[in-house]
Amino acid sequence: MATVVSRALWTVAALALLAAPAFAQSDDEAGRPVGPTAGPTTVIRQGSGSLTTTFAGGNSFAGNTFDIENIGTLPVTITGWDVHLSNAGTTNTIVIYTRPGTSNGHESDPNGWTVLGTDAAVVSAGDLLPSAVTMPPFTIQPGELFGFYVDLASYVSGGTALRYTNGGPNTYTNSELELTTYYGKGNPAFSGATFTYRAWNGTVHYDIVPVELQSFSVE
Repeated sequence: MATVVSRALWTVAALALLAAPAFAQSDDEAGRPVGPTAGPTTVIRQGSGSLTTTFAGGNSFAGNTFDIENIGTLPVTITGWDVHLSNAGTTNTIVIYTRPGTSNGHESDPNGWTVLGTDAAVVSAGDLLPSAVTMPPFTIQPGELFGFYVDLASYVSGGTALRYTNGGPNTYTNSELELTTYYGKGNPAFSGATFTYRAWNGTVHYDIVPVELQSFSVE
């Protein structure tokens, strides 16, 4: 099993709080002290990151299965995906499925999977380059592991293919996520042929789930 360790690319929105003005004390109409009252909520995003497997290609068909585990201490929300497609400039449809627990052993069985989303406007950037895929956000709590199935639903023989790389299972990690690749898949999803082992080529982009701070005001 190959292990590749990469660095999270942090965009720190706020890691330190500026000194806030001291609360002023006031009294109510009866002369009793009035404490601070709840004000608006401030959201501080802890950071963002990404985890890439490879874009080496070398083989292709219509799908890949893999697992993602949150190995950090805070929830992470996957906000974007990149895949590896042939035929630059073509418009394609990507469907991503997910299931709680591992994908391994479930790549040919649709039971237990749910559709994360469908993007019917994925423009291929071509070989060796990431092609952006838009999906709904997906949050993984610390210690949780989910299986994923990326399917090129618009695949036709002789057309655009989903690039992947022979070998595995391969594990890619950073300080927040661990991604383990498993199988290549044919078309259609689940019932298509399974190829052992094939490493998904792609990137997951994510945010560290924001922390909400309650501000206070004094009348």
